Amino acid sequence: MRFIIFSDVHSNLEAIQSFCQITDSILHDKKVCLGDIVGYNADPNPVVKWVREEVDLILAGNHDRCVSNKKNSSYLNPAAYQACAWTRRNLTQSNLDFLNTLPIEKEEEDIYWVHSSPFEPEKWHYVSTKKSAEKNFNFFKQDICFLGHSHLPGIFEKDKNNNVRSHDSCKMKLDPESRYIINVGSLGQPRDGNPDPVYVLYDSLSHIVEFCRFSYNLLSTQQKIIALGLPSSLSDRLSFGQ
Repeated sequence: MRFIIFSDVHSNLEAIQSFCQITDSILHDKKVCLGDIVGYNADPNPVVKWVREEVDLILAGNHDRCVSNKKNSSYLNPAAYQACAWTRRNLTQSNLDFLNTLPIEKEEEDIYWVHSSPFEPEKWHYVSTKKSAEKNFNFFKQDICFLGHSHLPGIFEKDKNNNVRSHDSCKMKLDPESRYIINVGSLGQPRDGNPDPVYVLYDSLSHIVEFCRFSYNLLSTQQKIIALGLPSSLSDRLSFGQ
């Protein structure tokens, strides 16, 4: 089975539009969204609409939960909180209700899908270091876990001798004797120093995983953020992939 996997779209319509131009020609069986459909950027309704219509497996992220449940948003930093409050006011009731129905994790044959982490997924921990990966391998039974949340693409591998090592985002063939945690990065707000969005292709027959990047109309996204009175820091960070 061939998967197109992405996460952390964060209401970035321009990124979705460019993503569609690329992926519409890629043969695949499923599109998977690992959460954080909304937050930060300026187009929550068209982005949620696209996800609802086009994606086969959809998880909720912490921003989705914050928007659909006001009680969950107190821990956000000021800019994220302001964007969350604005999104909540501007989403249609139908889209709010949809976000509220989404799970935060799902098991599917030999894959474990989650937004944040296998360990206490509802508490939104990050898996971004070797130490955190070592811990999280103990909290799912499948050979592969795909996740997002940190916006940092990369691969952690636990080999047959229980040694854990990291790999940069790349194209690689997975070892059937190893287990993996794969962070697919962010489609809407990259934070690894590269402003280009990233998604993952995974072929479960060939066991090949590939990280793919593309450019989009970043300036339009930034102009919308400013025009709506959202924090300028949310616009600025997109230029630097931070």
